[in-house]
Amino acid sequence: MKTKWTKESVFEESRNYQTIIDFRKGNNAAYNAAQKNGWLKEITWLEKPIPWRLKWTKEAVFKEASKYSTLDSFRRGCRNAHYAAYKKGWLEEMIWLRRNQIKRGFWKSKDNVLSESRKYTSMKGFREGCNGAYNSAKMNNWLEEMTWLEKKQTKPPFYWKSKSNVFQESKKYTSRVDFRKGANGAYVTALKNGWLDDMTWLARRYKEKGFWDKKENVFEEAKKYTYKSDFHRLAPSAYCSAKKHHWFEEMDWFRHKNIAKAPSGHVHVVYVYIDEDNKKAYVGATNDIRRRDYEHKTKKDDPLYKYYKTICKEIPMYKILVKGLTIIERQREEQIQSLYFRDVLHYTLLNNINLTGENIGSIGCLAWKWTRTDVIKEAEKYKTPKEFFTNAAGAYDAALRYKMMNENNFPWFYSQRRPQGWWNIKEHVFEESKKYKTWDDFFWKSPAAYNAVKKKHKCEDEMPWLERTQVPANYWQNESHVIEESKKYKTRTAFHKGCHAAYDYSKRNNLWDKMPWIKMETKEKGFWSKNRVIEEGKKYTTKADFKKGSRTAYAKSIKYHWIDEMSWFVSETMPRGYWQEKYNVMNEGKKYLSRNDFRWGNPGAYKSAIVNGWIEEMTWLTRPSNYNLKWTKEKVFKEAQKYTSRGSFKKEAPSAYNVARKNKWLSDMNWLSSIKKNPID
Repeated sequence: MKTKWTKESVFEESRNYQTIIDFRKGNNAAYNAAQKNGWLKEITWLEKPIPWRLKWTKEAVFKEASKYSTLDSFRRGCRNAHYAAYKKGWLEEMIWLRRNQIKRGFWKSKDNVLSESRKYTSMKGFREGCNGAYNSAKMNNWLEEMTWLEKKQTKPPFYWKSKSNVFQESKKYTSRVDFRKGANGAYVTALKNGWLDDMTWLARRYKEKGFWDKKENVFEEAKKYTYKSDFHRLAPSAYCSAKKHHWFEEMDWFRHKNIAKAPSGHVHVVYVYIDEDNKKAYVGATNDIRRRDYEHKTKKDDPLYKYYKTICKEIPMYKILVKGLTIIERQREEQIQSLYFRDVLHYTLLNNINLTGENIGSIGCLAWKWTRTDVIKEAEKYKTPKEFFTNAAGAYDAALRYKMMNENNFPWFYSQRRPQGWWNIKEHVFEESKKYKTWDDFFWKSPAAYNAVKKKHKCEDEMPWLERTQVPANYWQNESHVIEESKKYKTRTAFHKGCHAAYDYSKRNNLWDKMPWIKMETKEKGFWSKNRVIEEGKKYTTKADFKKGSRTAYAKSIKYHWIDEMSWFVSETMPRGYWQEKYNVMNEGKKYLSRNDFRWGNPGAYKSAIVNGWIEEMTWLTRPSNYNLKWTKEKVFKEAQKYTSRGSFKKEAPSAYNVARKNKWLSDMNWLSSIKKNPID
């Protein structure tokens, strides 16, 4: 059945994206509905693409060219503007653009050649570094004058004609390939004269025909390696033969390069590209920053490449934010840094933050590849499918993908399973429920019986032995319940903080006359005179505390400029460059016990600590308790029960919230109140 897109549902869907283009690609149906009904103009939070300049005037071309320092960077950064300047003959007027090309005849000058050669220490380096200057020096016999260039030691004429010299040289190597690479002249002489067969110490690279068709030869070679990837890279012929004959299933000594056994360990980094002019940032993670930087600058489908091409700018140098991470640390830190740049520093992200986080961000080829044999071995550790899913989600997913979740593959999972329709009998449900004390235990330990109570029998009221940790649905829509709850509080503020749902019902239905014990905390008109405001201000040491503790008095002091007379307030602003001093940052960091407290307690110092790499020296700052926690369904639900609303769940446990949102578990968390208001029955 097709979804009918209303204005509210389109707006809600659009908030999952950052740009109009991402919205169109991610959900074309919602985008078309917005376009058809003219709602796109109201969706102001989506970034619109920057239109291409239609006409390059001289003023526009010069303004664009002023962003670059060389002619090459101008041509690569904005080809349209460069072409217009080249066609109109404006390039000669751009004297600030440095030319990388050498003028014709430049290397014919001896002084220029000698000056260039002094940049090198060897003849080989000179030849490879500046071939034009080297060829000119060689042609004009100037190389002999360059005594500062180290020359390669060459053998005397006919040196390799001597068999003893060739044999003596060959003993430095263990294989024919190494011999050829190390001393090609000696190798060629030995090859022409048939001396290679006498050099028994040199291993031959090539095997006789049919060598790898023999099973014992392939197995003997394969046992030299721990991983299949090494086997494939170092012995490709043997690997192909093993794959062809399906011998890999018998090679049980191969280990998988999984997350916990990544071969290179703590090698991952989190990096960022920043466009300060437009407040844009791209946060990413990789285990090879040089390769990733090259991909960003050359791949046309890369979001960073597309963005800088659109604004006709050169991609800047990356900055390393955190280094020395494992795979799991990398995934979590990538999400943390993305949130920091978006929510604290207020940058617009070019990367998709929904693709970051544990078990969400990309981990490349290091992820575990579950074979059927591995799945069965892992499943043997557990007694029930639930334990299997909770403790080994990757293997469980692989079992579903291979269609292995049946009695033939896992008979121990199904041996104690109750017959079909067991929970349709009410007595069986009651008998099962009496094993537990609370509804939560009943839900977690016997979900099938719990669902039968809720959906089929609807006999919750008949189970008084089960205690509730949350009030039932529509509990606070009953006036007597609300009034009974209000007796716990003395003021409206305390009532609002203590039970938000009951307070909302009281306010909506104006029940305050029935609650004489709830007092108003408002002051009489004209209460905040100058003397009272100043007396109130003396209770605080900073303006921020004053504003937070007494908003009305603070507002009066600002309006009538009384705050200027309150000289006891201590300023919390630091002078420019204060957080660029390591001593100041380290001292500030000692006020906190965890990185999270440091981040939100002093964003400026925290940012400086990350950018300058000082955060790693603050060993007293602990990571969150759930830093390396794998969010299974059971752990997500357990974490969610600590909160009463989706908003508080998202704020306090964003990683668990994202996993729940991605897997569509939020709708099952009926104890979490949503922003959307439910109609009153």
